[in-house]
Amino acid sequence: MACPAGRAETISLQPVADTTLIQLAFGNNLGGATYFNAGSSGNGGFLNRALIRYDLSSIPAGSVITSVSLTFDVIRQAQSGSENSFFSLRRLLQSWGEGGQLAENESSPGLGSPAGPGEATWNSRFAGGANWSQPGGAEGVDYSGTLSSTAWSAATGEQMYFGPTPALMADVQSWVGQPGFNFGWMLRTESESLERTARMFASRESGFGPTLVIEFSPVPEPDLWALAGLSVVSLLAGLRGRRPRA
Repeated sequence: MACPAGRAETISLQPVADTTLIQLAFGNNLGGATYFNAGSSGNGGFLNRALIRYDLSSIPAGSVITSVSLTFDVIRQAQSGSENSFFSLRRLLQSWGEGGQLAENESSPGLGSPAGPGEATWNSRFAGGANWSQPGGAEGVDYSGTLSSTAWSAATGEQMYFGPTPALMADVQSWVGQPGFNFGWMLRTESESLERTARMFASRESGFGPTLVIEFSPVPEPDLWALAGLSVVSLLAGLRGRRPRA
């Protein structure tokens, strides 16, 4: 059946991987928790950077991406003295391992537990294997220097919304065309020198992680009647070419 030209479709996706890079606990992983963190702490301004990735295989190859947005649920922030800042999404340029660690000490839930082999940490993309170009990742090498989208920080119980931007759509468009380069995004504060900007977000393990909404137009399938017409034309042309000579 033919796809009407210009038909738009919308899909809503949950992450297939999300985790936290923890500067204070640089050898730890938090990939199995029901939350992940981004921003700076109040105990010296140690940084957290979040990684998140989606499976885009449900979007047909050749589709044209027309809109992309992400919504993060904020579930915790500093109890006192919390600071606001812009947060950004930046396209990741290197692969990484989500991991499955939980908080070793519930009084410090953001510190995770010692990473197992292949799990992402502040120092490593895959613990025991490949490291980041520099701890926490290097701009222009491990993650893009271009901001895909920005959002103002939200309070506990609110949502942080990254609206459609040309860069965000370009990220998804490139991943649909080249799935092998889909390493997802890094979420970080753009005021990393400011303390107490940290936010805790619901992860995919919570049952409802950050929601990615994509609008796209599939490439129209060839019209069956048009194909039949082309076949008839080709057949007639072939018959004319085989007419007996006088």
